[in-house]
Amino acid sequence: MLPTLTTLQQRKPYLYSLDWLCPQCNSAPEDLNHLWTCPYILPELNPCSTHRSEVVKFRDSCLSSFLSLKPLDSNFQVAFSALDCWNYETPSSSCLWLTRGLLPAHLTNFLKQYFPLSVIYKTISPLLNDFQIELYGEIWLCRNVLFHAWEESQGISAASKLRGPSSNPPSTAISSHIHNSSLASVSQDSWISWISSSIIR
Repeated sequence: MLPTLTTLQQRKPYLYSLDWLCPQCNSAPEDLNHLWTCPYILPELNPCSTHRSEVVKFRDSCLSSFLSLKPLDSNFQVAFSALDCWNYETPSSSCLWLTRGLLPAHLTNFLKQYFPLSVIYKTISPLLNDFQIELYGEIWLCRNVLFHAWEESQGISAASKLRGPSSNPPSTAISSHIHNSSLASVSQDSWISWISSSIIR
């Protein structure tokens, strides 16, 4: 499981206060679903629009691959594109399953009307893997750069993560100013500069 803030809050509540919200937007708990849809926007680092474009790219790649296997009428294309797993607007729960690397049953059930299950998996597995790699590179790695900077601003160091609860002050002792700190309150120019210098190093 990716160590989102909610996961870290469960694992190390003595370091990560349970009332902290997403470090980027400070408007919702940072869980796996929020990770892909966080509204905090930095130029070129918008997870919401990146997620949407990657879902569309994945859907279109799947459609092209299945259409290349045998001739299918336009009804297939329309029905395939209308499946709930491609609904990235909200996003739907089945879209979030895809994001996590899980194939929704309605997707495979739909495809089984046209292809054997072995062909479905053989076709979709490499595309799903590519989708996961793109999301990891475009969203998760960028989030980690920002998250580590946020951790430092909270006084959470690599050494404090290695120590147990007895070595750390309880999170309730941390000032309320730090509790409410988020990347959304920092000017975008300073973060862009910081990210650029971090990448160049």
